[in-house]
Amino acid sequence: MFNGVRQRVTVGKGGRIDFLSPELPVGVTVEIIVLIEPPHQETQKERLLRLSANDKQLQQARKEFASEQWVELGNNYELDELLKK
Repeated sequence: MFNGVRQRVTVGKGGRIDFLSPELPVGVTVEIIVLIEPPHQETQKERLLRLSANDKQLQQARKEFASEQWVELGNNYELDELLKK
């Protein structure tokens, strides 16, 4: 008979994985297989929501540009100085 235990854990510093299972009897030999989950893939819904948010920011930027409510900066130093005001 085959018994298994499945847990989702996060890899810690130095690749350490802590796996605790009270169901496992003391002294039994086990085989551990590590399956790495693929990185999160953006769903179509998430993409559309993100693009919608970007569109709103772009519309606001266009309005500010059209009404000359914008500042042109030559470098990051100028931005730092502007933000200090």
